[in-house]
Amino acid sequence: MNQTMIAAAVSMNGFQQKLDIIADNVANVNTKGYKRKTASFADVLTNVQQHNEDFQQPGRVTPMGYTLGYGSRLTGLSRDMSQGSLQHTGVSTDVALQGNALFEVGTPTGTAWMREGSFHYIIDGDERILTSAEGHPVMSTNDTEIRIPAGYEMKIDEAGRVFGVKTGEPDEELGQMKVVRPLKPELLVQTENNLFVLPQGADRNTFVETLNLTGDRTDPNAPHVNVMQGMLEESNVSMVDEMAELIQAQRAYQLASRALISGDAMWELANSLRA
Repeated sequence: MNQTMIAAAVSMNGFQQKLDIIADNVANVNTKGYKRKTASFADVLTNVQQHNEDFQQPGRVTPMGYTLGYGSRLTGLSRDMSQGSLQHTGVSTDVALQGNALFEVGTPTGTAWMREGSFHYIIDGDERILTSAEGHPVMSTNDTEIRIPAGYEMKIDEAGRVFGVKTGEPDEELGQMKVVRPLKPELLVQTENNLFVLPQGADRNTFVETLNLTGDRTDPNAPHVNVMQGMLEESNVSMVDEMAELIQAQRAYQLASRALISGDAMWELANSLRA
């Protein structure tokens, strides 16, 4: 009875975490560039208990013993980096990534990466600095800010190269957006405003790879990443999938809670027995 209650309580805790993850996904269904979270579970302290020798009967072919577990627990949290749908906005500072990649931005605490490309300008003298909505400058491949001179409009090609455009003058290249590929997206730490940073003390080259988008795009080893100006990427959360998983998690939680109630009822019955 005690074992039943322990297994039920452990499982309920795991299913509660699953429900929290689903709730987070649903809450961000309209967040630009949001990537869906997925959870994995494993059995807790599974072992084999031996049967009494009386169970060893002539003709038995199955091994002696039975599997005994203590419920399941959350073992890992990963992120689905699949492409979300692209929405055309026509705004020159809206930029979307097509392919497995992240924009690099500079923050007061160091380098960070983001998928959402709803960028803005910050005025600095006669120039405008391209930044995230929170004011973090978008970094170039030269590890500098991208600055747009006064009187110029911004144009971005599919390789992330930024040009200043002015009527009657040739386009002026102002830099190239720094785009990286996450090598271990599940290990990147998500902070506020959908930013990703390295774990404490981690080596950058182990987690992200800086992409060269100006190479031969017909090369099979090319990154296959495009920078799309005037577009934003929607969340890749599917409400249908989340609702299906929500129902499954709720039913599993309900089953574990009933097992807990049954264990409690058996304890109550045992305590009420008289010699």
